[in-house]
Amino acid sequence: MSYYELPAEGRGYYLFEHRILGDARAHFHSAVEFVFVESGRAEAIVDGESRLLSAGQACFSDSFRVHFYREAAQASVYVFVGDKSCFEEFFREQGDRAFPKFFAFSDFPFLEKLHSLCTARGRYVSATLRGAAEMLLGRLAESVPLESRRRDGNAELVCKVLRYAQSRSAEDLSLAALSREFGYSREHLSRILGRYLSEGWNGYVNRLRARRAEEMLSERPGENVLKIAYECGFESPNTFYRAYRREFGKSPRRSN
Repeated sequence: MSYYELPAEGRGYYLFEHRILGDARAHFHSAVEFVFVESGRAEAIVDGESRLLSAGQACFSDSFRVHFYREAAQASVYVFVGDKSCFEEFFREQGDRAFPKFFAFSDFPFLEKLHSLCTARGRYVSATLRGAAEMLLGRLAESVPLESRRRDGNAELVCKVLRYAQSRSAEDLSLAALSREFGYSREHLSRILGRYLSEGWNGYVNRLRARRAEEMLSERPGENVLKIAYECGFESPNTFYRAYRREFGKSPRRSN
């Protein structure tokens, strides 16, 4: 999964799944995202705020809000990701208010029916998903109190840093380099990034590079592994192999 999810950027993008949640690394996108926990437990972190969700609880990630999930006990969930334009008009009509990050919602018969409509194959599935977004919005608005949207400068900074890191993953991404680029102290960046990502910055960068290395290994199967590792920004074989194994649970394939 990309940390800046480009597929969730396009106008008209929708996704509606009923599945086991699993772990999801910190990411963000322009689309809004809902997760409804049907059973089990999962930790949801949105803009650095954490909540342990159980059955009948949900979370909402507004457009360009950093969020991720950790499964605490096998969690069966409904996940809805939708084009922000479908929701923005309604939020503006409500005085720029939106759903809270965490709320209670347990109408699973409604979600099951809505999901079954969206999984039916047809020529106009995108129109069906758009209609599902409208129905979900209406159902939630009936039962979930809205709250004023607050500008979060820290969240905006984190998104800028993550976008920058993804586009320059092979370059110098040390806190010192970020400090020069964004004009904040290394200490401030370390504190904010640690809060929003729930991990150290070096670990995040190594995972980002490990994923890029995996993509390049798939694209160039005959290439030397370490050559690709260095191209991705790793400075030592040990750091690369350690990061790769941590991310994928195995060693990268070696060329003959």
